[in-house]
Amino acid sequence: MNTALPVISLERLLARHTLKMLNYRNKFLVVDDFADLSILEQPTRLQAVTLVVCLQGEVECSINLRRYRVSARQLLVNFSGDIIQVHKSANVKCLAVIVSEEYLQSLRFDFRERASTFLALCENGPVDISEEDLHDLLPYRNLIGKNIIEDNDDVVTCLVQALAHTIIAYIRKRHNMKPRGPEATVPRPRRIFEKFMGLLSEHHSRERSLSFYADKMYLTPKYVSRMVKTYSGKRAIDWISEYVIAEACIMLAHTDLTIQEIAYRLNFPTQSAFGKYFKQVTGRSPKHYRFH
Repeated sequence: MNTALPVISLERLLARHTLKMLNYRNKFLVVDDFADLSILEQPTRLQAVTLVVCLQGEVECSINLRRYRVSARQLLVNFSGDIIQVHKSANVKCLAVIVSEEYLQSLRFDFRERASTFLALCENGPVDISEEDLHDLLPYRNLIGKNIIEDNDDVVTCLVQALAHTIIAYIRKRHNMKPRGPEATVPRPRRIFEKFMGLLSEHHSRERSLSFYADKMYLTPKYVSRMVKTYSGKRAIDWISEYVIAEACIMLAHTDLTIQEIAYRLNFPTQSAFGKYFKQVTGRSPKHYRFH
């Protein structure tokens, strides 16, 4: 085991010469045959949004401790900062689009800020796509590649935006969701949930207080809690606990960090405070979890 989880950036993926890919100014990659998944055999934090379309075979993987089986004609989205591990794969061939978080933000697009889409992916994992949808999706690769080679930056930007919205449309169709309306028509609980989840993704390893997130939104904790529960069906403090515990469990299971060091990394004042929090949520002590 290691003292820290591996962190994979676009630069590190580029260093792996075995991958056949298109690289757009180190902002995003299009990987034609994402069959070599050995880089993800250990839990790894990806610093990019990854859209993977399985074309053949099957992959068994975990994202933030949730286990999924991805088969042919299925789509999986991995958010930036998520922890992914590939357990096994068989005759797999995938097309992957890997986009840096900074580039996606420059396009004013964030999958986490599409609340219903985010919830659907968290709850259901892989998304089935029809043969017809797959045929519509694959040409994006050739169009993006052609315009990268020809240095048509504006066209590339439009294509990436169109691809992102197409993926969202597939997810919405699969789960019978209504299209997102103009910002002014988005219900307030949904907008607050989206903002809360964006902040939680960024700060959960250091901040567990609902007051911290409410202050960031210039709202009261009670109001944020009510809006989050109204939209997602889950309390805000439960979302916070889920993220913190997932981080803790991965460090306990896959690093050599002591329990005291893990407590420090998660900003607990003492090892005892961390142990009490962990047991209250999971029903087990950190030590018991590590060795069982």
